[in-house]
Amino acid sequence: MKPEAVALVEVVVTQVAGSAPTAVGDSLYLGASGWQGSVGGGAIEEALKARAVACREQGIGAVVQFSLSSEHDQCCGGRVTAIICPVPLVAEPWLQEDAPRLYSWDHRDQPLLMGAWRRGRWHPAAAERIPDPAMPEWPAGLRVGQGGTYFWKRAAMSHPLWLFGAGHVGAAIAAFACRLGYDVSVFDTRPEWNNAERFPAGAARHIAAMPPAEDTNPPPSALVMTHSHGLDFAITTALLARPIDYLGVIGSRTKAALFRKRLRDHGYGDKDLARLHMPMGLPGLGKKPYEVAVAVLAELLQRRQGGVP
Repeated sequence: MKPEAVALVEVVVTQVAGSAPTAVGDSLYLGASGWQGSVGGGAIEEALKARAVACREQGIGAVVQFSLSSEHDQCCGGRVTAIICPVPLVAEPWLQEDAPRLYSWDHRDQPLLMGAWRRGRWHPAAAERIPDPAMPEWPAGLRVGQGGTYFWKRAAMSHPLWLFGAGHVGAAIAAFACRLGYDVSVFDTRPEWNNAERFPAGAARHIAAMPPAEDTNPPPSALVMTHSHGLDFAITTALLARPIDYLGVIGSRTKAALFRKRLRDHGYGDKDLARLHMPMGLPGLGKKPYEVAVAVLAELLQRRQGGVP
């Protein structure tokens, strides 16, 4: 590929061994508006950026190994392998939306973006046909075959988060959650609260008390924090009938005890009550909206990373 034909260059982490501040599939790219994305920050990211700029100027790709050792003023001890790949300009939307993408390279260590899987079909960049009909179901990671090495970068997992109540706490949680990769939906019948001025652009706002009745996959996390304890209770009972990954309700210990008693009076048993996180969030972090947001999202992040059952 000639240098003048290289509009973009992308860095993709393909292997991580030991301790490192990045994960397989992390990526960043250099486009007309500068760098987008991250492969962990710090020394590793700066080194990979510098190598990517050099590759872009030469119109080539590379397979790069980075050791987090004293050589690079690092002490983690891990080892990271990344590809640096020239990307045609037409493929920039694939990078922007983080569409599932396939890369390949052979013994010459010249990575090539083969294409992306978008809206149920294969979009080729350098390949005329999909290399394997089962490719969309491939697990993320490396595959080595007779024709060389493939890396399948799957889309990030969806983490839907339903917020019931557009008050101060709901707005604070949405502000953080959108940046943490949650698919945020806000439900509140009050347009004077549930509006674009109070919530980030990435949050879907619904002037409604509840979402439609159909099930969702994957199950969402749901946080109940409306302006009314009666409405909180009604929404909580409705959500107990749905597949919810995490059901949190804001409130004091007194409110929590009252809710649990009322739920038992309504016929809910220990299994139902065990699903209820009330008060929601990690304890002891404060009562102000952004303090509550940190406490709740810290608990959700622990669950997302598999650290809490």
